[in-house]
Amino acid sequence: MCGRYYLSLDLGDLSFVDNLSGYDFKDNFNISPQANVPVVIDNNLVNCTWGYYPQWLKDQSNSKPLFNTRFESLLEKKTFISAFNKSRCIVPISGWYEWKVIDDAKQPFFFKHNDNQNMFAAGLYWKRSDGTTEFTIITTSAPIEINEVHDRSPLILDDISMGIWLSDENSEYIHENISHDFGEIIEHYQVTKSVNNPKNNNALLIEEFNEVPF
Repeated sequence: MCGRYYLSLDLGDLSFVDNLSGYDFKDNFNISPQANVPVVIDNNLVNCTWGYYPQWLKDQSNSKPLFNTRFESLLEKKTFISAFNKSRCIVPISGWYEWKVIDDAKQPFFFKHNDNQNMFAAGLYWKRSDGTTEFTIITTSAPIEINEVHDRSPLILDDISMGIWLSDENSEYIHENISHDFGEIIEHYQVTKSVNNPKNNNALLIEEFNEVPF
């Protein structure tokens, strides 16, 4: 899964985005669900809310928006089939966080491109009647290189897969031809538990953290 991530638009090649020069976004080191963040839709950065919240879900008690969509469910669940057919997007990500239980405590880890570049995750979006747009990040089984921390990961697209994801091909073709072999470009390490609080938002959150030996 992916429940927190970091984004700096300055870290990656966004030359394919038409409105980059006029788009203002401050680095965010601790993006959590329901935050407003840029997503690439039709080659433009669009302010979107992270998390899809359909009415049927709102009507359930103690419900929360869907912020991840499993790749395995794209052709199966009615909730996602229409968006997968018509409303695919790209989510720029500079890094993301996952947690692993160590000594009965959850330890956060940070995942990033090993060349400190932006990555592009597959996403789906929904336009709402009030003019807002909501999105989810597609997750997949974590590649073997990074699955020791968590068994799920955002689906990171290489150039070829990004072209397929945004193409006019039918959904079955897209689902069959997307590559999941991105583990070799990702590195990860422990970070401070301060990231656990969504109110904390600074560059210290993505620095490698080592316990002081005694």
